[in-house]
Amino acid sequence: MFTVQEKMPMFKEGEYILSAEEGVTESELRALFEEFGILKLESLIIQNRSYLLQLKTDPGLTTLQRKTTAFGRIRYIERNQILQKYKTKP
Repeated sequence: MFTVQEKMPMFKEGEYILSAEEGVTESELRALFEEFGILKLESLIIQNRSYLLQLKTDPGLTTLQRKTTAFGRIRYIERNQILQKYKTKP
């Protein structure tokens, strides 16, 4: 039987994964999120233009979705999920 470890958050606070459309520059992304204090903006998959975004102040996914929708050139933004470890009982 498998059980999920207790008290493990499903998402890392302040971290998001996003994908930008072709032609969006890193400086445009920095300008889009600068008000939340960017700790890290790192390219993950070049062909997909995916990035790891780590913010000092986490405004929440809803706020970021509104902001990226208004920008109009972000394919998606989602919380950075944490893989859960499972304990097995013999």
